[in-house]
Amino acid sequence: ILSGEFMLYLITLFFSFISVVYATPLFIELLRSLKLFDEPDNNRKIHTEPIPRMGGVIIYSVVILFLLFLYPSVFNIRYFLIGSLIIFLLGVIDDYKNIPWSLKFFVQSVVAVFLILFLRNHGYFNFNFGGLVLPEYLTIPILFVFIVATLNSFNLLDGLDGLVSGFSLLLSVLSFFLSYGTDNSFVTLLSVILFGVMLGFLKFNSNPAIIFLGDSGSLTLAYFSLALLFSSFAEASNHSIDLLFIGIILSVPIIDTLRVMVVRIANKRNPFLPDKNHIHHIIYSKKIRHKTTVFIILSLTLISFLIGIVYNFYSNNLGLFAFLIFSGVLLFIDKILEFIVKREYLLYYGRLFKLFPSNFAKIFKFYFLPLITFILFSFLVYLLAYKVAMNDKRFLYLLIFNLLTVGYVLINLKSKNYISDIFVLINFILLFYTTGNTDIFNKLYSVPIINYININQILALLIIPVIVFYFLYKERLSIAKNENFLNGLELIIVLLVVFSYLLIKLTELPANYTLISDVLTRSFMFYLFYKIVSNCFPKLHLPLYFSSFVFVIVVLFKALIS
Repeated sequence: ILSGEFMLYLITLFFSFISVVYATPLFIELLRSLKLFDEPDNNRKIHTEPIPRMGGVIIYSVVILFLLFLYPSVFNIRYFLIGSLIIFLLGVIDDYKNIPWSLKFFVQSVVAVFLILFLRNHGYFNFNFGGLVLPEYLTIPILFVFIVATLNSFNLLDGLDGLVSGFSLLLSVLSFFLSYGTDNSFVTLLSVILFGVMLGFLKFNSNPAIIFLGDSGSLTLAYFSLALLFSSFAEASNHSIDLLFIGIILSVPIIDTLRVMVVRIANKRNPFLPDKNHIHHIIYSKKIRHKTTVFIILSLTLISFLIGIVYNFYSNNLGLFAFLIFSGVLLFIDKILEFIVKREYLLYYGRLFKLFPSNFAKIFKFYFLPLITFILFSFLVYLLAYKVAMNDKRFLYLLIFNLLTVGYVLINLKSKNYISDIFVLINFILLFYTTGNTDIFNKLYSVPIINYININQILALLIIPVIVFYFLYKERLSIAKNENFLNGLELIIVLLVVFSYLLIKLTELPANYTLISDVLTRSFMFYLFYKIVSNCFPKLHLPLYFSSFVFVIVVLFKALIS
C-alpha cells in the first residue's frame, strides 16, 4: 500500500526540487552582483572563467527550512541542527575569506562533537568494526577522527562540476532505502529532502556549472551525508553501526584522501595543502572529458555501495574480498586508466554514453510525454462525467467569472499577448476544488502487485517524474529555448503553493485546510505539466488552454444543478 507517509515524502521531494530550481538562478544573480566568484588559477582549478560559489547557501537553506517545517520534534534533533549551522557558517566564511587550516580543523572538531552527541541522543552508539564490538572509550576517539576525516574528504573531492553533488544525491537515495519503514522518520525525511535539493541543484552545478558548491556546500553536504548514513544504517541494523560498512560506502573519498596525504608526506609536503593528485585530477589528466570523469567516479561510488550492501546483508567475507579488490583499483587508478585509454575502450563506451541523453530525450518527448498527456486528459474527461456532490449557489459567481474570462480572451484573440496562462492555473484550482469533496481522489482501488492505490497517488506518480525530467533536460526538449518557463507572477505563486504546503503540514489545522493544500498541490502539478506540453508542442497550446475553460464551465454548471 502506498501510504500517506509515502505520499508526504514524494510531495516533499517534489517541492524541495522545485524550490531549488527557482531559487538558484536568483541566488546566482545575487552572487554575481556581490562579485563572489571562484576565480581560475591556471593550476589546480579546471575552470577558466570566474564562477559564482557559495552554492551551499541554497542547499542548507532549503534543507533546513523543509526540515523545520515538516519534522514534528525539532528539539530532539537540536544537536544535529547546531552542528549543521556551525559547519555551514564555517564554509560560508571560508568561501568569503580563506580560513587557516588549523582554525578549520578546530571548528570541524567542534562539529564532530555535536554529531556524536546527536548519535548518542538517538541511541545510535552501539558501534562495532567488522563484528568486533567497540567499547565506548575507543568508540568516541575513532568516531571523532572518522567524522573530521570525512568532512575534509568531501571538501577535497569537490574538484569537478557536479561530483560532490552527485555523490551526495546517491548517498541520500541509499539512506532512504535503508531507513524507509523504520520508526525514526527523521532520517527518511532528511534523505528525501536532500535528494530533491541535490536533484535541483545539479541542474546548475553539473558540467558546465554556473554555480559552485564552495566550502559552504561541500562541508555542509559532508555533514548531512554522515548524519544520514549513520542514522539510516543504525535504523536498518537495530541501532548497531558497523564502521567498516560506513567506511566501504565512503571508500571513494576516504581512500583518495588517505592516498593523497601519504603521497604528500612522502614528498615532505604539508598533508593539508592542496595539490593535483586527487582521483578526479588523475582521471581528467588522461584527456578524458569532464562529464565522463564525473561519471566514472560516481560509477565507482555505486560499486562501493553495492559492495557495502553485499558485506552487510549477504556475506561479510565476500564483501571484504570485493572491497580489497576495489581498494586496489582506487589506489592504482592511474595505471589502470593508462591501460584502458591505450586500448580505446573508454572512447567507445564514452561515445555510447554521449548518445544516451539525446536519444532518451527524444523518447521522452515523442512517446512518453504524449502517453502521459493522453492519460491525464482522459482523467479530466472522466471528471466531467463524475457526479459532483456539491450544491453551492455561490458557484454561480465563479461560473460567471469564468465565462467573462473566456469572452475577454476571445475578444483579444488577435493580440499577441491575449493569453495569460495564469487563468489555466485558476481553472485547475476551481476544477479540483469543485470535485475535491467527493471520494474520487482518495478512494482506494485495487491494483496488481501494489495492492491498493488512490487517484491522488497515481497522479503524483505520473506527473512528478515528468516535471523533474523536463527541468533537468529542458534545453533538449523545448522548442522555445529562450522563453522563460515561468514568469514573475507565476514564480510568486510557486512560493505561495510551497509555503502553504509547509505551513499546513507544520500546524494542526482543520480538515478544510488540508483539502486546500491538497487542491493547490494537485493544481500546481497539473499546471506545470500543461506548461511542459505547451513548450514541447506549441501547436497544442491553444487547444489545451481553452480545454481548461471547458472543463471548469461544465463542472461548475453541474455543481449548480446537482
